[in-house]
Amino acid sequence: MSSRLGWALLATAGVGVPLVDLAVRGEQIVCWPRSTIAGYAATAVLGGVLWVALVVAAARPRAWLARVLLLAGATMAVGAQLYFFGRYHAFLNPRAVLVGTSMMPSVRQQLWSDRGSFVRALAIPVATAVLLPMAVRRWARALPARRGMMALDLGVAALLVATFVLPVAGGNEQAASPDVLYLASLGRLAYARWDHDDAVSRAHPGHRSPAPVPKVPAETRRSVLLVVTESVRGADTCSAPADDCAATPYTNTLMPDRFGLTQMRALDSTTAVSLAVLWAGLPPTASREALHTAPLLWEYAHAAGFDTAYWTAQNMFFANSGTWLEGVPVSRWVTATDLDADATYEVGADDGKLVDVVLRDLPQMGAPFVGVVHLSNTHFPYVIDENDAPFQPQSHAFGAGDTVKVRNRYLDAIRRQDAIVARLVRGVRAMPGGDRVAVVFVSDHGEQIRERGAIGHTWGVYDEEVRVPFWVDAPRGMLREEQEESLRSLRDVPVTQLDVLPTVLDMMGIWDAPQIGGFRRDMPGQSLLRGGTPERPVVLTNCSDLFACAFKNWGAMHGARKLVATQNDSRWHCFDVIEDPREKSDLGEDACPDLRELAQADGRGAPF
Repeated sequence: MSSRLGWALLATAGVGVPLVDLAVRGEQIVCWPRSTIAGYAATAVLGGVLWVALVVAAARPRAWLARVLLLAGATMAVGAQLYFFGRYHAFLNPRAVLVGTSMMPSVRQQLWSDRGSFVRALAIPVATAVLLPMAVRRWARALPARRGMMALDLGVAALLVATFVLPVAGGNEQAASPDVLYLASLGRLAYARWDHDDAVSRAHPGHRSPAPVPKVPAETRRSVLLVVTESVRGADTCSAPADDCAATPYTNTLMPDRFGLTQMRALDSTTAVSLAVLWAGLPPTASREALHTAPLLWEYAHAAGFDTAYWTAQNMFFANSGTWLEGVPVSRWVTATDLDADATYEVGADDGKLVDVVLRDLPQMGAPFVGVVHLSNTHFPYVIDENDAPFQPQSHAFGAGDTVKVRNRYLDAIRRQDAIVARLVRGVRAMPGGDRVAVVFVSDHGEQIRERGAIGHTWGVYDEEVRVPFWVDAPRGMLREEQEESLRSLRDVPVTQLDVLPTVLDMMGIWDAPQIGGFRRDMPGQSLLRGGTPERPVVLTNCSDLFACAFKNWGAMHGARKLVATQNDSRWHCFDVIEDPREKSDLGEDACPDLRELAQADGRGAPF
């Protein structure tokens, strides 16, 4: 091939992917150590050999196998990777594919809901794969059949090496060109399936074998309704009463005397992990065995003689939730598929329909009771009320240029759900005995909307993903004066979800019971009715034995100081979340040496 244009076209095939990669994440790559950059360069060379060989092979007449391989590779290893990066600000890697393969219905629903962005991401790689061999064939001199066959052999060899041989996972799981990273991910999945590797099954919760809770005498026996919502950010709601509350105006108006904590944080941004913290009181760093043997809220309530219930709009197939909660002692159990046989994995069934069922069931429950109402519609792609959607313009799409539109849709979804929660609270207060029910509201985690490049959650423990709303609405006289004062004193104090279960157990009157003393010792939290534990240092992480993380990210927090990092970083970042709520002013990791030691303990090291 002596034609200069032909060589130029082949050079484009060889360097195109690395050049695109440098354009989208060049700032990350230049911060890597030299050894990591050298490894990345090796994968880029391998990818270049793969694409040049396949283009040469596909340029021959009737080279259908080469063309199929080229088109499939360009579609998935390049196009799908670009879509993945546009959504999550990271490329698919071996860890992510092991987690995602257990959630394929959810992945398919997500791709369908965002099909426009997905098709746009595929358009250029697919067009290139179709047109480039035709151009090479036209502008280059005739390709000898023997050279084309050798190119196909070389391309297949490079494909097999990238898929099954090259070890790209390691200290930096993103340190490979995106095409090779995708192929290596498929190879890791194939190995896991072939070897019956339990890494796939252990990515999600399994069957629980909870330790038995002895009978517990309750002192005050207050009824508690715990409302857990999905993906709602603390910064976009009014936990404490406020004069102006655009996204949550209905609860803000309905409950002017509620006790709101503005600095509540999840320890993670993954639903399964947050629910374990909320319902078991254990940290996300607890062992898988501990997280599968610890009693949950319902088991404590049942042992104390409370009537119990779980109403959820979430699809229990998502993240194996149904398996994990199988056997909890409840008199009423309603899930998304009871409300809608076609409830999606992402947003579940209609939160409004769920609240209808809750309000129907509550008057029939024995007092005292403990019920959990688990809402779902604020999960992306965010369900809104078209007749009450003041945040405009908005969009279903998740492209990089749609940030404002996506955020507006998200705010309208919160507003819709807020109206539903207000209706729930009004119904509770209107029913017989409703003035003896404490309503506790919290979100499992927050949501990132391009603050760090991604949309969604589980990608980090920055505040947009972990700072959540929290409030308690208790009729006057239900709590003692000192308990009310404790909640008021914590209004703007950093606390965590580790304190939620102790608070609920305290409201029930069993937190001090000696019968649960052994379980209480395993819970790092303390009742917010008694001051909580705001000065306790805690680890923040999405990488748990209960639910594997797709991308490494963790940190630690003590009071207002917070240390965070993801696998895309090159060092730790330290912030004061009170003085700097958007986490824009990095104090440097030397400002958080104690938190760095805590975050890296127990073999975690650094995520980068």
